[in-house]
Amino acid sequence: MIRKEIYIDEELDRGLKTLVARTGRAEAAQLRAALREYLREHLPAPPDQDPLLDLAGLVDESEGPDDVAEEHDHYLFGGPKRSL
Repeated sequence: MIRKEIYIDEELDRGLKTLVARTGRAEAAQLRAALREYLREHLPAPPDQDPLLDLAGLVDESEGPDDVAEEHDHYLFGGPKRSL
C-alpha cells in the first residue's frame, strides 16, 4: 500500500468516527472504500472492460427474435426494420 496524508474538517472527522463505531471497520478501511466508490462513479470504464458486456446474460429466455444482430436499431430504438 501507498501512504497518503489528508486533511479533513471536524464534521467529516465526526462522521468518520461515528461510522467506525457503528461498523467496527478501521478509519483507513472506511476511507479506502469511500474512495473506491467515488472513483467507480467518476472514472470511465477501463478500455479493456466494455460496458456492453455487462448486458450479456441479463435475459434468461432462449426464445426471441433471431435477427437481433442485423436489426439491432429496430430492437433498441424502435426504428423500422431494414429491408434485405
